[in-house]
Amino acid sequence: MELYADIIKEALLFFPVLAFFVTIPYIIHNYRKFGSVLSLRILIVYSFVLYLLCAYFLVILPLPSRQEAALLTGPRLQLIPFHFAADIIKEAGSGGILSYINNPALFQMLFNVAMTIPFGMYLRYYFQWSRKKTLAASFLLSLFFELTQLSGLYFYYPRSYRLFDVDDLMANTLGGILGYYLTGPFLKVLPNRQQMDAVSFRRGREVSLARRLTAIVIDITAAVLLGGAAAVLCRICSVTIPYLSWIVCFGYFVLLPAFYGGQTFGKRLTGTKIAAVSRQNAVWYQYVIRGVSIFLGLYGIPRLVYEFLEFCARYHVITEYGTLFLSGLFAAGYCFYFVFAAVMMALHKPLFYEKISRTQVISTVRRRL
Repeated sequence: MELYADIIKEALLFFPVLAFFVTIPYIIHNYRKFGSVLSLRILIVYSFVLYLLCAYFLVILPLPSRQEAALLTGPRLQLIPFHFAADIIKEAGSGGILSYINNPALFQMLFNVAMTIPFGMYLRYYFQWSRKKTLAASFLLSLFFELTQLSGLYFYYPRSYRLFDVDDLMANTLGGILGYYLTGPFLKVLPNRQQMDAVSFRRGREVSLARRLTAIVIDITAAVLLGGAAAVLCRICSVTIPYLSWIVCFGYFVLLPAFYGGQTFGKRLTGTKIAAVSRQNAVWYQYVIRGVSIFLGLYGIPRLVYEFLEFCARYHVITEYGTLFLSGLFAAGYCFYFVFAAVMMALHKPLFYEKISRTQVISTVRRRL
């Protein structure tokens, strides 16, 4: 039991790494499909991923060295069904009834059954699979585990370091179907998949702060990558284009939405778009006004302010301490506006560039009947 506990601890330590790579694609999938990310759905899906990770680690760990695996001489296959019964009798020896109950071979068999019970429960409750599909999936999962062992962790080791056991195959499959039946009483209490989908679609009608920020992060990343690719291409072709980065940004954030129905790459992935306040498609000049307003607010005005302060400091219009004070005051106000803008977006209130351009960000996700 202590060994199993240590293996589960290792799975828990590795889970944040796996979650890091899963989170962004999963969030994008939810935004594209539902327009929102439901907390209950995240809890169910991530706990399912954690369960599979723990089960996988229990199958492959502890790992021997390649030298230790090469020196193994035991059997690789056990193809006799119900051979675990003979193992139980062998372990019990001539002892009494307690030796059959407190028996390592029995515990091993029960452990293999219990290991896949959650698998069957997840498949029936969240994925709403039928009994036959759950049975087939449980068998395939168990077969995957056994083949992982038989192949020596996909031929990393010179031979298998654990036994391919047909009894384990049967026990894991039995555990999956038991999990299917054990879920039945909970189905009347827990919210079903359709109810979760309905809540997700209802929340997805409005564009949340997290959804907008996700689109912004994707768009900034895409614009930086495009700018870098354009710079490399110009360098290869020995061409110099003044203000290349600004041209790329203008093309990405203004021209792309104008020709692509109000969507950038980030907005496309998150199921949103820029539209007029009437929720109809915006006119081309509205995209220009919106883009120029954002540019002036985020870069143009701050740049002018700091150049003015540098001018004042250079010609001693303001003392050095006064310049530092005004610079700090402006930076604080600038940071405060970002917090203010985040609150406004969370409350679905229009920002200054949306008021000027008479545009808004709306959801493009529609519930499929």
